[in-house]
Amino acid sequence: MSAHGEASGVPLEEVALETDTSEGLDLSRSTAQTESPTQATASGDALPPLEPAATAPLMLQTTKIGIPSNQTGTSATVITRQQIQQMQPFSLTEVLTKVPGVDVVRNGYLGATSSIFMRGMNASHTLVLVDGVRMNDPISPDRTYSYLDQISPDAVERVEVLRGPQNSIFGSDAMGGVINIITRQGEPGKPTLYAKVTAGAQGTLQEDIGMGGQYSDKLKTFLHITRQDVRGISAASSRYGINSFGTFYRNAEPDGYHNTTITARTEYTPLKNLTLDLSSLYTRSRFDLDKYGGYTGDDPNFTGTNRTLTLNGSSRLKLWGDRYEQITRLAFTNVRRENFNEPDALDSSKSHDRYRGKLLNFDFQNNFRLHRTNTLTTGLNVQHEWGDSYYNSLSIFGPFNSAAQLRSATNTAFYVQDRIQLWDRWFTTLGYRYDRHNRFGGHHNFRADSIYTVKRTGTSIKGSIGTGFKAPTLSQLYGTFGANPNLQPETSTGWDLGLEQALLGNKMQVGATLFQNQVRNLIDFRPTGLFSTAYTNVAQARMQGLEAYVTSQPFKCLQLRSSYTYTDTKDLGPSSTQGDALFRRPRNKASFNINYQPIKRLNINLDITHTGQRSDLDFFTFPARPVKLKSFTLINLALELALTDQVSVYGRLVNILDTPYETVKGYGNPRISAYGGLRWAL
Repeated sequence: MSAHGEASGVPLEEVALETDTSEGLDLSRSTAQTESPTQATASGDALPPLEPAATAPLMLQTTKIGIPSNQTGTSATVITRQQIQQMQPFSLTEVLTKVPGVDVVRNGYLGATSSIFMRGMNASHTLVLVDGVRMNDPISPDRTYSYLDQISPDAVERVEVLRGPQNSIFGSDAMGGVINIITRQGEPGKPTLYAKVTAGAQGTLQEDIGMGGQYSDKLKTFLHITRQDVRGISAASSRYGINSFGTFYRNAEPDGYHNTTITARTEYTPLKNLTLDLSSLYTRSRFDLDKYGGYTGDDPNFTGTNRTLTLNGSSRLKLWGDRYEQITRLAFTNVRRENFNEPDALDSSKSHDRYRGKLLNFDFQNNFRLHRTNTLTTGLNVQHEWGDSYYNSLSIFGPFNSAAQLRSATNTAFYVQDRIQLWDRWFTTLGYRYDRHNRFGGHHNFRADSIYTVKRTGTSIKGSIGTGFKAPTLSQLYGTFGANPNLQPETSTGWDLGLEQALLGNKMQVGATLFQNQVRNLIDFRPTGLFSTAYTNVAQARMQGLEAYVTSQPFKCLQLRSSYTYTDTKDLGPSSTQGDALFRRPRNKASFNINYQPIKRLNINLDITHTGQRSDLDFFTFPARPVKLKSFTLINLALELALTDQVSVYGRLVNILDTPYETVKGYGNPRISAYGGLRWAL
């Protein structure tokens, strides 16, 4: 369902359908195309027609320079705004589940905590960016970003997913890969104004409004506001019931979700060679929780709140005929989470916990175009994070209080990257990074990727190898539960090797990639006694497998996209679980998407996703016992009809087979559901 190839990050720009210099230094004039169709939505149309495959590769945005997507050895996937609109997803969680090598699990329905596993790595090994700003919560236990549902898909221009170690560019958190969510910005032409209203099952009501445009050669702006209100389903699955003292109890209380998100971007070019970019994101959500999944997990008075604010400013200066480019970025993230549990008829205990985290990131980057075949990048990155947490409870066992005072960590890094291209068909990127952590000292990481293309046959051979380093989080070292100040950093080595082939006059692309990652000093939350648990460096782990995809556009009105991922994970010990598969990673996963536009005003999208068996733990028993979650297949159908050039109606059927399924043991997911709405665009 996606374009495959490396994504390029700073500076942040639109999807380039030509090989121009707007993404930074122009690294290629090649017009070879190995991507699936990825045209962006035309801003003035309620339902734009499908476009044929582009004649030039996309310039992608999640590396330090603009690299055409067919000129890199890194495995990457891009989901464009048009593809997102075709699927009509409620959240980016749904979008990412279609990406090869990526699996997302969620503790319940919309708004619940989610975990992203990339190529079998831990959720803590995936770095999430929004417009290049780190979203990983510095005070969460694993320093993950767990609230993808807060960002409306309608606010997104595209999503870029890079798989494999990316530490030489992004440092800690990127051992498994990077997800860069790029929001919409002003486009050339008349200003854009659109509104969208969606309603349906689970008491869902969502409103989106966006406005902006390119007002001159110097100024582009865009603002998007989303409001979501969902009555929801029970987070603790209603499939579980228990007969207790003659009373049958079933999880039945719906857990609602209410969220407001605002994204804004402004780009100003005061001089021809100087560009200033400002972006921000604000979310405020309230959600209902349950104590746990499974039997008796229901809790009618357990609620949580989450507020996130990000601010980002960058400047880009080009000199000497674009042979030198200097990019400076300063970004700030502020996160505050709270949970409240009041007494009720089923549970007389009460609790309150609060987590506050902040992250300041400074990046100073220099790109030197030494020759048309060589571009050198150097940079300095400084990251400072701090946070605190607090927990108190009152139960039949008495009061309990735990607080983690304000703690901080600072990491200073120097990085260098060299981009080499030979004969317009062999492209290599070499990267090195030195991190100096104020607690864990110095760490060296490298990365190399290369791709060779035989233009006559449309064949590309590609591969990459890299190392990773991840420092323990503030919560793991000093938090309120299971903190261990003696933890050591995790380290990793990962590689992949792939083959891509264009067929039928470039109307079809096929590809397959073998991959392997190995992690040492893996941090896990393990029992340390009969009634105690703590974070511990317990094991080594190996993740390996195969990713494959096929994309095709046999006719202008028809697009076909499919992918398959095989993932084999193993705990290498030494531990009691040595030889076991890692939890919540499916061994087999496949997706298939058909998009058909029989006439200009009608679009039909059929999406099928199959998720194989996976291991998990059943925490209802003591001690928790390993279980197998059943495989499941989800089929979704989305239709959109443009009534006029500005107004369209749409509808979506989700889980057409009415399949009961779990991605986390004991937590519920919706059965067959229907949604519909109205979109208006000026």
